[in-house]
Amino acid sequence: MKKQPYRRRDLLEYKFFKRIILNRNIQPLAQLLSFLPFIFVVVTGTIGLSLGAKNFSVVFTWILWSVLLALILIPFLGRTWCFMCPIVWPGELIQRKLWSRFGTSRLLNMRWPRVLNNVWLQNFLFIGFAIWMVVLVTQPFVTAVSVVVLISSATVISIFFPRRRFCRHLCPPGLFIGLYSSFSPIEVRVKDQDVCLKPQSEGGCSKECYVGSEKGYGCPWYEFPQNMVSSFDCGLCTECYKTCPLDNIALNVRPFGAELESEDLKRKPDEAWRSLILLSLPVIYTAVLFGPWSWIKNWGDLLLYSTSVGLLQHLFYVLLVIDISLGVFPGLHLLTSASSKLLSGVKDISTKQLFVDYAYAYIPLGLMLWAGFNFSLIMMEWSYIPVVVSDPFGAGWNLLGTTHLPWMPISLPIPIAEIAFVLLGVVLSLKVGYTTLSRTFPEKMQAVRALIPFAVFTVGIAIVFLWFYV
Repeated sequence: MKKQPYRRRDLLEYKFFKRIILNRNIQPLAQLLSFLPFIFVVVTGTIGLSLGAKNFSVVFTWILWSVLLALILIPFLGRTWCFMCPIVWPGELIQRKLWSRFGTSRLLNMRWPRVLNNVWLQNFLFIGFAIWMVVLVTQPFVTAVSVVVLISSATVISIFFPRRRFCRHLCPPGLFIGLYSSFSPIEVRVKDQDVCLKPQSEGGCSKECYVGSEKGYGCPWYEFPQNMVSSFDCGLCTECYKTCPLDNIALNVRPFGAELESEDLKRKPDEAWRSLILLSLPVIYTAVLFGPWSWIKNWGDLLLYSTSVGLLQHLFYVLLVIDISLGVFPGLHLLTSASSKLLSGVKDISTKQLFVDYAYAYIPLGLMLWAGFNFSLIMMEWSYIPVVVSDPFGAGWNLLGTTHLPWMPISLPIPIAEIAFVLLGVVLSLKVGYTTLSRTFPEKMQAVRALIPFAVFTVGIAIVFLWFYV
């Protein structure tokens, strides 16, 4: 049996958890329950009051749901949201009515283009959503349209391509959730890889976890549990638990961030860019929404400020977001990688290798910046939640007696919390970074010297982020 790279404990040792995982009805029920509020988001965003702070669609999606993801679900439960995600649910229902559990589909069953078998397109789609962030958080109708577009796109893709190609290669929220799930303490792994390697003639299996069986579907995400060393592309759908005839799939609890320090983790350029893009966006969002430059927010919302903001100003805002996320942050990281190589004194180490490998070390910091941004958001905007629950359409209802609750921000704990989030992110990122560099460089002092430029860049990002709050 192969030695495990870090400590693990299988939750399925407890019968209660195992019964839940093996229950065929749990996931469809969870998807249905999450689908209903998003349908309500579409309805209220379409026919409700156009003021975002008074409309259920904006408050639920961008104050409640996004905060829940960044502060609780992703850090502690990984890709649990993908387990219950309503976006792909209609398409998956269509597929499974016309798709045997062995994985053959009676739909179009087209082959996914090899050139798109990565997250490059997903990176660009996420930036597209990021550009419209100011519009999304202020315009209920735009939020409603976005939800419809996501569900419709996922359904169409499910008709053309088998399994969850949309989730793996296109879903913008999935880009965020997938990256930061690598930090969480939850993982799906095989219990013993040697069991998977046994020939069927010697008591082995027929790879039912991938191809499916009468007990369940082949992995919708095209993940092969036998070879899994990362949670990036595992949607926690639980099908592999149902199909494995040898009970060889574990639901492990592990130390936070352990996967990122694992030597088995395969580091790829598209994932490295994903990390850098998502590292830049909480800084951009903080500057736009909480910074002293109100004109940036005005220029970002062309629809709301159409009387005072022209197309050129909005175009400048778009280019600013693109330049920072695809130019400034990756460029500074490239400069840092080159400086790290120079300072280490090792010439046969590739700058490109350092660029890709160390980008994964920013994942804890990025997650903490997102958590800090969402914490400040919920502290400032929490009072809108009881208002829209009492009057979701902004129609003058007062169902719970809280419709006229005034705006009551809780600003006192924000600076303290932001410092805590950022310091934790810096420490964890430097820890992951040093572990990464210690495997790259043969000598300890070389790794220490190589870490210095990355540490400067990491601390610099933290200082810039904190400047808006402290």
